[in-house]
Amino acid sequence: MLQTERVPTGILGLDSLIEGGFPQGRSILITGEPGTGKSIFALQFLAEGLKRNEKCIFVSADENPMDILEQAASMGWDFEPHIENKDLAILNAVTYLSSFPGASSERHIDVQRAVSDLGNFVKQLGAKRLVLDPAGPFVLLRASTVRIQDQIRLLIKLMRSSLPTTNVLTSYAVPRTGERSMHGMEEYLVAGAIVLEMVWKNGALARSLIVEKMRCTDVKPTQLEFDIVKGQGIVVQPPASAR
Repeated sequence: MLQTERVPTGILGLDSLIEGGFPQGRSILITGEPGTGKSIFALQFLAEGLKRNEKCIFVSADENPMDILEQAASMGWDFEPHIENKDLAILNAVTYLSSFPGASSERHIDVQRAVSDLGNFVKQLGAKRLVLDPAGPFVLLRASTVRIQDQIRLLIKLMRSSLPTTNVLTSYAVPRTGERSMHGMEEYLVAGAIVLEMVWKNGALARSLIVEKMRCTDVKPTQLEFDIVKGQGIVVQPPASAR
């Protein structure tokens, strides 16, 4: 019987829920409003890979590498030695992807060229894990919904066929409306989809996550609370029934 290879996330309480980790070589979408922990989730995924001597790439369209290193350090993850040892590359999309436009351009993305550029970096480094944080800017922003969906479909298809990495893609949710997308990305296009939310509980805000989808995995959509703990990152609490 063919078994799915798993890539542990390193997130306590999540890996046990999804049969040991993400399906190897697939793309997982992490969606949430600002402040819900998307970037920390992505950094923790890479920290676990580095702990397992896997080489990793973090591609950011929003923040510069120093800001990302500072955020990792605030959680107790020192990434600088891994960069020096060439175990980790933190790439600014505007600088490193030849297809990615500058802020003053028309923001027309050549998805095939972008994935080709990513493939070159993955091959050079020998990377096993890849993060796009956020993934939305890697598709055409000024276009019809149909065109955006075509671009996203192409992005996921090319990443699946061209990259040997297991990928985490983060995406924004619109505050208050709960509308989730990667500029139109439907969750059926990726192998897994996890939603991070802020919810009211006993008169206070609490963080929660829902595994809405995980291919090749027997998991029921369940809302689970989680904490962000320095030195550990995201720690998922067991369901109330199991406490």
